[in-house]
Amino acid sequence: MSGTASTASSVRSIEGVGERALHWLLLGGNRIAVTGVLVGAVAVLFFALTRLGLLAIGPGSAAAAAFASGFISGTVTLVTIALSINQLVLSRMFGSPRELFDQMDGTRDLRQRVREHAGASSVPNDPADFLGLIAETLTERANRLSSAFESSDGTSAEAEDYAEGIATYGESISEKIESQTAIVNVLAVILGTEYARNMTATEHLQNEYDQFSPAAESELDAIDDLLEAIAVTRQFFKTLSLQQDFARLSRVVAYSGLVALAASVAMALIYQPASVTVPEPSLPLVFSLGLGIIVTPLAVFIAYMFRAATIARHTVSVGPFVPPEERTDSE
Repeated sequence: MSGTASTASSVRSIEGVGERALHWLLLGGNRIAVTGVLVGAVAVLFFALTRLGLLAIGPGSAAAAAFASGFISGTVTLVTIALSINQLVLSRMFGSPRELFDQMDGTRDLRQRVREHAGASSVPNDPADFLGLIAETLTERANRLSSAFESSDGTSAEAEDYAEGIATYGESISEKIESQTAIVNVLAVILGTEYARNMTATEHLQNEYDQFSPAAESELDAIDDLLEAIAVTRQFFKTLSLQQDFARLSRVVAYSGLVALAASVAMALIYQPASVTVPEPSLPLVFSLGLGIIVTPLAVFIAYMFRAATIARHTVSVGPFVPPEERTDSE
């Protein structure tokens, strides 16, 4: 029995490490660090294959043609795509005065809702602190609702469980939030479907029971408004996070693309019709390093697309509608 328990514990530990590594790769990790891992994996793989003799990279091989034409044209194409993405990001930042006023009014309306429910004179500008205030207010309102239920006769166990669950949800957000953290880390806290399930539970409670006291009804309305604020906040933070990432992506691809283009030209000049300009024993290392530099712009693009696709998949819907794929990923 002890051996079985030890094996199960080891399996869970391995699964936990795998989940953390996948989370780092797809969402939480610094994109430059992820790029470095991808580039290193490519360079090590091709170095091993050349040392094993599985790839022909000597004089007269197809490597010369690949460096001379294929990699150069591919690098130029990728940089062009990155510049197109940069133009798309910039287009989202422009607008007429009326459009800008509408955006400002929407943001102020969200902040005003949270401020009124929190009973504060102002709300923080920092995204982490703003979400933390919503979570703290949600917990406080849930505790007030629980007290209102306790002072009322005939309150169902379902209603009491609901209030406890909302308080737990608010506390879980507060525990995961770190002030002044990157906006993608703030967004990661509310990527799950808990907010949608809680919105549905709130609607069910409001429509199923009609004997709640005025105080309880007021707290339920406030909780429903705060859950809606979380839904809107997560979509707004998604927009900010993706715009920041795409702006960085175009800049980093432009930098790395220039270096990759220079490396492609250098590798093409290393290969001559019947020889190479470096000692053949060193050719596998030079080939692998050169290839690693050349694929860097693509690795940067992939690293940022990993995070953009993950965020988009987990924030498909606004409100209590949860697609099956999003629900499965969060469970």
